[in-house]
Amino acid sequence: MEFVQIVILIFSAFALSRVFINIKDKNLKKLESFFWILFWIAIILGTLLPNVIEIISRSLGVQRAADLGIYAIIILLAYLVFRLYAKLENTEKKITKIVRTIAIKNENNLHK
Repeated sequence: MEFVQIVILIFSAFALSRVFINIKDKNLKKLESFFWILFWIAIILGTLLPNVIEIISRSLGVQRAADLGIYAIIILLAYLVFRLYAKLENTEKKITKIVRTIAIKNENNLHK
């Protein structure tokens, strides 16, 4: 086993443990938990079984397994950035609504 594979396995096991801690603390929804567990297990299996990833990548028309991994990570990161953007926009709307409500209450209290 190569050094980089060992590093990936250690990091993936650590990340998977963090997912379980977040599940225990109820910081993740069920679907999110399922996604992250599946993601880190896939990384671990891909690291332990690189020949399988090579077969999958070739069947998808990608010459090297590393290229397939990079493509998958780019897609995943783009999706996560989108989710963060949508969540941020939603949070900004909620904050604006709260601030307006407080401002209206304060204005009404000043005129009493």
